[in-house]
Amino acid sequence: MTHNRRLILTILTLSIASSHLSLAGDDSTFNLNLPLKTFGGKQFWTDVRVQGGWRIQSNYYTGHFRILDDKNVRQTWGSFQHCQKRFDAFVDDGTIKPYKKKIIVLLHGVIRTRNSLDLLSRYLQSRNAADIISWSYASTRQTISQHADKFGEMLGHFPEDAEILLIGHSMGNIVVRSYLKTRTDKRIKRMVMLAPPNQGSALGRTVNDNVLFEAVWGVSGQQLGGDFQKLEKQLGTPDFEFGIIAGHLENNLIRNPLLPGPSDLVVAVDETKLRGASDFRTVNSTHTRIMNQRETLQYVQHFLNRGYFETAETRQPIK
Repeated sequence: MTHNRRLILTILTLSIASSHLSLAGDDSTFNLNLPLKTFGGKQFWTDVRVQGGWRIQSNYYTGHFRILDDKNVRQTWGSFQHCQKRFDAFVDDGTIKPYKKKIIVLLHGVIRTRNSLDLLSRYLQSRNAADIISWSYASTRQTISQHADKFGEMLGHFPEDAEILLIGHSMGNIVVRSYLKTRTDKRIKRMVMLAPPNQGSALGRTVNDNVLFEAVWGVSGQQLGGDFQKLEKQLGTPDFEFGIIAGHLENNLIRNPLLPGPSDLVVAVDETKLRGASDFRTVNSTHTRIMNQRETLQYVQHFLNRGYFETAETRQPIK
């Protein structure tokens, strides 16, 4: 075995040993970290604090935490207390920038990652003097109410005087509604829902007993299908302005026979509707691409600024 291989093996052994020490107590007295580039947390990680592009994430399987910088390089890991203390130190020394007055939070859908909202994030960043936070969560690994708790934990780190705007795609909207069922946050001013399954998913109900569906969509995906009647009782309706954009694929040659009426191939237009919406629009798009349509981008920006998608006279509220 070469010297380099011995060194790598030693580092990995110490790393594993230090993980047990880190998770056993409130802080880490021995915590070896290799500042390695990561994928940023996909499916198995949930953001519990996000600021200045930096994140504290928790791992669904191991329960340990880590800090990623704005380049997705791991800066430290261990217990939450340890990561929180280090994160605060990075804030205090100016490494992590303070929050801006306006914060726009993006929530991805089930089996997706925050990368799916990259185009929308860049579009908003170029047009708003705001922090654009694309929240990452282990969408298939926990229930929607558990996601809502983690979402609330992340919001809890925002300044008390912040102005919060939300944009959800698909199940991300249901996570917000679950959060709002038992909590009120006056900092949240407006929200845009993209292809939200506000009335559940007929597609999910049809294939809910399918083993493959359960394996891919996970427990939260099942809640949107056959379990939606129970889930619906746990969902709130925003008490702030919100608008809905549904996908309506207009290509008559491509349709989903499992869905009633116009749809985006995953969610029917009627399934997106929710009483109380300030405005409603459809765009010619599939479910997975709706956030990238030029019309969607323009609608989102306009609604966040004005509270309607086009003009006050042409708004289409859902009463």
